Parts: sequence; structure tokens; C-alpha cells
Amino acid sequence: MFDIAIVEDEELERRALRTILERNLPGVNVVGEAKNGAEALRLIDSRKIDLMLLDIRIPRPDGLEILELLRNRAAPTKVLIITAYDHFEIMQAAIQLRADGFLLKPVRTEALLKSVTDCLRTAAPVAVPPAPEPAPDLRTELGRMVAAHAYRDGLALVRRQIEALHGHRDKPARQAVLDLAQLLADLIDGRGRSLPAPLARRIEALATQRLDPRDSYKLQELFGDITDLLFDPGEETGAGAAARIETVRNYIERNLHKSVTLEDAAEQAHVSACYLSRLFHRQMDRTFIAYVKERRIARAKELLLGSSLPILNVALDLAYQDANYFCKAFKKEVGVSPSEFRRASRPGGI
Repeated sequence: MFDIAIVEDEELERRALRTILERNLPGVNVVGEAKNGAEALRLIDSRKIDLMLLDIRIPRPDGLEILELLRNRAAPTKVLIITAYDHFEIMQAAIQLRADGFLLKPVRTEALLKSVTDCLRTAAPVAVPPAPEPAPDLRTELGRMVAAHAYRDGLALVRRQIEALHGHRDKPARQAVLDLAQLLADLIDGRGRSLPAPLARRIEALATQRLDPRDSYKLQELFGDITDLLFDPGEETGAGAAARIETVRNYIERNLHKSVTLEDAAEQAHVSACYLSRLFHRQMDRTFIAYVKERRIARAKELLLGSSLPILNVALDLAYQDANYFCKAFKKEVGVSPSEFRRASRPGGI
């Protein structure tokens, strides 16, 4: 039996989705509904969820923020995005956050059942997190990961520790959270770094805060920030920063035919996505996403001029799943459509 949650601000839409699922998929159980982001957070913190139907335009935190929180927790919950907005920017943001599929409103019964079935076919029911266990080798393991620049592995390890500890309201669990924070602070100090004052104050506040399951995402955010600081090399300048950005630019260039995400590029550069975002903007004077779009458009121009590929194939070669999105993005940047650009560049013009 798979547990499904429906997050949708329109009551009639929630009822319709529940009815379709319960009538047609006997192997699923709709365990909860939420009409806004706050209710969705409480639902996430209160029980296991195998699949979430998530409307983008719910009152904040909105659907993308809820999806980002789930991914930051490394939760195995599958997420189907529901939206009435067929916008490239929204789709691109959701893809970067590893959404498992999309449903456009009005949602058709056949599309809903197929998408849910496809998602659940690859999903295993979410296991209940284990009770906290001692981790005597945690310092050594994290130290090894830092030395290997294995940021993603380190972040996942810290998140697992928090998931195991949070929700146990006894004193030992609270002390274990404080001990984990101190361990990370010691490792940061060992790298010649110091905790920024605001981050240090957030850690100090843990001593008096209740470990409320409804606020577990706040604890995950705090320890995510600490882990970022542990793995990030500091504010690089000069040759070191230039070399790291060159690594990222080369990665982008090699992967223009795929969905290039900030997270994947950060893993290639052995830093956190947050750090890379700051460094990239400082070094390149533009955001990571803007640069990727710029390189895709430049490559599109080359393909339009140097080949006879149909517009659809050019779009697909550059990871645009829809030719219409590609044409809109191209015209926004270049001022003319791909077809007009190709015609104007030929002898004789348009």
C-alpha cells in the first residue's frame, strides 16, 4: 500500500483528485490533504509519504519551496507537480529540483492515473526512520569526506543523523543534536575557519529549543548551513576561483545537451550549490542559470547556421523538451525567432 498526499489550494480540485485515485487505484491510500504550504509542512513532518501531488501556486511556502525542502532532506517522496501555468521557467525550476513529473490543469483522469502509476512503479514505500544510534566514527567519516571534497555524501550523512535524532524529545536526543553541532564546529575550526556570529547564535539557541517534529525542516536548514561552511573552501579569489569556475564552465559546455543543474555543477567543482552560486556570480557577473541559457542560445545559433536540422531537433539537442519553449527563449534573447534568424543569416536575408 502506497501513501499519497494531495497539496492543492482549491477544495473541489482536491476532492476530484482524491476521488479519482481512490476509485481507480486500490493499492494507494490518500493519507492527507493540504490547502497551503504551512499545512503541507505539517503533513510532511507528521507521517511518511510515498507520493505527493503538489500544486505550484499554493499560498507560501509555495510548491517549489515545498519541493526544495523535500529534496534538501533527501526524502524519498516522489513528487508530481500540478500547475495551470505552462511556463518554461517554472518547469525548469521544478526539473532542477528533481520533480518526478508534471500535470497541467485541468488534470485529465487518464493523465493522472498514468503519472501516478509510473511514479509508484519505481517507488518503494517510505520506511520509518530508525531510532538514533551512536555514531562513534562520525568525526572520522566526515573528515574523510571533507578531504575527498565529497560534499554531497557529507550533507547526506549529516541529514541522516538529524532525521534519526529529531522527534525524540528526551534530553539525550537534544544533547546528541548539540554534540553534532559541536562536532561540525570543531571540524570547521580545524580548517582554519570560524562560525559567523548569526550561525553561532542559531546553534546556541538549540540548548533551549524543544525538538518539535513540526519544525524539523528548520533544524535541517541549520545543519545544512553548517555543513556548507565545513565543505566550502572560503571566499576564493584569484587563480583558485578562476580555476574552479573554469571547471564549471567546461562542465556546462560538455553537457548543453542535457539538463545542467547548479547542484550537479557544484558536485563537479567539489563545493556546495550555495557557494558555487555566489562564486559564479562574482566571477562571471551573471547567475549560473543566466550563463547556461546564454551558452544554449549561442550553441543554438551555431546549429541554426551550420546545419539543416529542424527547429525541433535543435531544441531537443539543447535539452529543451518543447520546441515552443525553445522558440520563446530564443526570441527573448535574440529578438527574432529561430526560423527568422536562420533565414536572415542566409544570402539574400529574409
